[in-house]
Amino acid sequence: MLYLGIDIGKNTHVASLIDDNAKPKFKAFSFSNTSDGGESLLQKLSTYSVSDIEVGMESTGQYWLALYSFLVEKGFVVHVVNPIQTDGWRKGTEIRKRKTDSIDSVLIAELIRYGDFVETSLSDENTLSLRNLSRFRNYLVGSIGDLKRKVICVLDQVFPEYQSVFSNVFGQTSKELLLNFQTIDDFQNISSIQLENALKNVSLKGFAKNKVTQISELAANSFGLKFCQDSFSLQLKL
Repeated sequence: MLYLGIDIGKNTHVASLIDDNAKPKFKAFSFSNTSDGGESLLQKLSTYSVSDIEVGMESTGQYWLALYSFLVEKGFVVHVVNPIQTDGWRKGTEIRKRKTDSIDSVLIAELIRYGDFVETSLSDENTLSLRNLSRFRNYLVGSIGDLKRKVICVLDQVFPEYQSVFSNVFGQTSKELLLNFQTIDDFQNISSIQLENALKNVSLKGFAKNKVTQISELAANSFGLKFCQDSFSLQLKL
C-alpha cells in the first residue's frame, strides 16, 4: 500500500508519497490549488494504481474542500484529519518540533500509514448544501441587521423626528421615501412630480401622501444636523 500525505495551503499544496515501510517514493511535490495543479498531481501518481493509494490531508479552513472533491471524484480513498491530530503526531515524532510544508506532508502520510487517527466527520452532499445555505442565510440576516442599525444611526443625526411618523421605518412606504429623499431640505421641498415618482411602487398612496405631509411639517422644525448633509444623504441612498 502507498500513502500520500498532502499539506494543504491556500494557493499551493505539498504532497509526499511513502510505502508500507515508510520509504519515500517522492517528497515535497508542490502543486497549485487549480485544475492544472490537480492534473499535475495525477500525472505524478500515474505510475501507481489508484486502488493502491490512500490519501491523507488536514481539514485546514475551507482550502481542502476543492482538492478533496477532486480526488474523491478520481476514485481515491481520502482520509481527512483534524490539524490537532497532526500536531500531536509531530510532537511525538519530531524531536526538533520542526514545521515545514515538506515535513508536514510526510508526517500526514506516516499518520495515515500507522492508522492511529480519527477522521473528521464529513456530511453527505445534501446535508453539506443545507449547512452552507443556513450559514449564508445567517450571514445575510446579520448583514441586514447591521445595515438597518446604520440607517437608524444616520436618521438619528440628520432627521431624528422621522421615526415618529412610522411604526416601521423599513416598511414599504418609508423605504420608497428614503430612496428618493434623504435630507431635511429634500422633505421640505417635495414637488408633486417628485412625490408621484417616489410613490409609484407604493400600493397605499393615500396613506403615503398623508405621511409625507407629516414628515414635511416635522422637517420644517427638525433638530437634525445642518452640515455634511451630502455625505449623510449618500449613506441613506446606499
